[in-house]
Amino acid sequence: MIRKIWENTFNEEGRELLESTKEDVEQIIDLFIADKIDPQIFLSNLEVLLQIDTPYLKEAAKSAKPASYSILNPPKTRGGISFWSFVNKPPAIPLWFLAAYPDIIVWWDEQQEKHHRNADDGATEFIKLFGMREDTEDFRNNKGKARPKYLKNLIQSYKEITGKEIEAIVKNLEDDIYAGAEFLKMLGSESNFTFVAENTAKYYLELSKNYSTRFNNEASLLATAGILDAKVYIFMQQKINPADIIDVAKKLFEVEKEPLVSFVICLEVLLFKLDNPNMSFPDIKDACEEQRHNIKNAIQKIKDNYISESRFASDVANFMQSYQFKSIRELIGIKE
Repeated sequence: MIRKIWENTFNEEGRELLESTKEDVEQIIDLFIADKIDPQIFLSNLEVLLQIDTPYLKEAAKSAKPASYSILNPPKTRGGISFWSFVNKPPAIPLWFLAAYPDIIVWWDEQQEKHHRNADDGATEFIKLFGMREDTEDFRNNKGKARPKYLKNLIQSYKEITGKEIEAIVKNLEDDIYAGAEFLKMLGSESNFTFVAENTAKYYLELSKNYSTRFNNEASLLATAGILDAKVYIFMQQKINPADIIDVAKKLFEVEKEPLVSFVICLEVLLFKLDNPNMSFPDIKDACEEQRHNIKNAIQKIKDNYISESRFASDVANFMQSYQFKSIRELIGIKE
């Protein structure tokens, strides 16, 4: 979902505004994810870049005290914000880089100032900071802007020389949209998409192996696996009605011979919409569908290798045997 947020930012209209090319988008997003750029700070900086283009606004911005992110009050950089104007904007630096790494541009400007009296020294420093060879001809893309691979070198030079962290990174743990992805990697999952797929498949296999005779058909088995995977949203947060999951399973069972992959995708759409209320339903659905191949592979890997895990076996046994869940079992149509 993190990548999807940035992909939405760099859609066709966004690419034009941010002075990026379609070919560069993947590299740009890789940079943002590696540096944990905060989308809110990025958009706030961008707002400043787009609107602070009059003498009055520039003077007001210079005198503003740093507090919240607003047009006249952006996150303060070490060198100030006077360059945040199309008049002063470095011509080879794309807008997306200015919004994500304003502190690096201020620092780079300081390096240029040190060498402005000696053109040869300035050129040498430029080549070194951007990691270029003197014969490099592809520094700029077809928009006349520096390519991400050279801007990545500039970022690395800044980090190594100054020892500072990037200003626009996520700073508060509660706002860290990247933490979940890092946790998933620790668990061995590629993404939220494969994580849900793996868990649902494990519940599905535990149910199939130990309780297959209690299900009338595949639809009720799917629904039970989905309810178990979404149990926090159903029983604790009460944000999902189990009848909705049952309905999805029934509809897919009627049209597909092997509906597990499609069922997982539909389940993920339900879950991710709750976790990402600011994203539109069509965007979430598209994001899940785009991951169909990875989801299918993750499920097949579980089918090939899964034996049993105590957590999943315990959850299944508790759901299938406890009186607490009798009404849900009746709703699904599970035999007692």
